[in-house]
Parts: sequence; C-alpha cells; structure tokens
Amino acid sequence: MTAGGEGELRYEIKMACQEHAYHAVRAHITGLPVPVHTLFPARRVQSIYMDTHFATALKENLAGISERRKLRFRWYGDQEERVTGHLELKVRTNELGYKKRLAIEHALQIEGRPKWLFSRSLAAHATPYWRQQIEMGREPVQWIRYDREYFSSHGGLVRITIDRHLEAFDLRSMPVLSARFPTPVPRILIIEVKAPKEHARLVREVTSCLRLKIDKCSKFAIASDCRDRPSVSVFPM
Repeated sequence: MTAGGEGELRYEIKMACQEHAYHAVRAHITGLPVPVHTLFPARRVQSIYMDTHFATALKENLAGISERRKLRFRWYGDQEERVTGHLELKVRTNELGYKKRLAIEHALQIEGRPKWLFSRSLAAHATPYWRQQIEMGREPVQWIRYDREYFSSHGGLVRITIDRHLEAFDLRSMPVLSARFPTPVPRILIIEVKAPKEHARLVREVTSCLRLKIDKCSKFAIASDCRDRPSVSVFPM
C-alpha cells in the first residue's frame, strides 16, 4: 500500500523554508535515517482553482474552519492548450484530508479562454456529481503552478514532496484565464509529508527529522491573500 490513494483519509503535514536552500533540503530528505526513494520523475503541476463569488473556500481557509473544501482542475506539464487533466475536490479536516478525482479526457483550452466558457466546458464533460460541484456558483479564481519532486519512505507508506518555483496568477478580476500577469508570492520551498491515517507515527518520525516548523501552507490562500503567509523556517545551508 502507498500513501495518497484516491479517497483515502491521510495525514498531510506541510512545512516551508527559503527556496535557495533547495539542494540542502533535497540532500537532507534523501539522507534520512530511513530508506528514501524517488517515487517518479519531477514534473510541473498546474491548477485552476475555483471558488464562489463570495470566496467561500478562501474564507474557510483563512478562518481555520475545521473542514475545508477546494475544487480545482489539475494537469501536469507546461502546456496551456489542448490540456487534459483531472477535476479534484480536496477535503481537509485539520491535519487529515482526502481527495476525489474525475478524469477530464476532453482537451481544454486554458490560456485566453473566457472563464464562463471554461466552466461550461468542464461541466459538459463531467458526471452529474461533479457538474453539481461546478454549478454551485464556482468560477476560476486562481491559476497556480510549480515544480514538484516526489519521494517515498517506509516501503511506500509515506510520501514526501518538494514544491518550488511557485507562480500564481489572480483570475478574480479577469474575464479570461491568463498566466500573463503574475501575483507576487514568496520565494519558498513547500515540503509536504503524507501517509494514510493509521500511519500517523511514521509522519511524525519523518517530520521530526526535517527540523522545520509545521504550518499551514495553502498555495491557494498564499496567492489569494497577501496576509496569509506560512511560517518560513531557515534551513541550515
């Protein structure tokens, strides 16, 4: 069994440090006292986050509501035209979370696409459950992308990711999806450790070795509100 199965309840712990410490952090993770393996090659992660006109998901995150939901369309790679990916509903309760996914195999235009037409295209190729999620007043609000590396430990029970080169594009006042006007975001690494709920001890074992402050590090919130910044640890170089 590996960490991160769809719909599986799992612990998700996040930490942040200065981005220029990347090589030191990576070396520290691969040199942990337990065997650590590369899960699969690094890749670019891109997401269009959707929220209501009243910013329901953002307000839940900023207020620290115990159960928070985020809807996004996610794909991998640099492409912005003829994109296939997944609709994902991320549900988080404190440090526990799970994710539902639906493959969208119809190729979608991203850059320059009117937001209302993007939402309609997603709904047209979704099942009734997911169509309902989209039609609950949600519209594209953030375009976020970064580079992610994947590692595993404890026989695949624990997954560790390193995210860097974070970029964000605020869509709330835009009529179209566009990655032409970046939002200023902190230059940080975000490290996440995940494992199935029953293996919380293994998560604590790994995070204690990393010597970084545990804090919420929602990229969606960081991009949406400049006041929401994680506690950034200074990793020794």
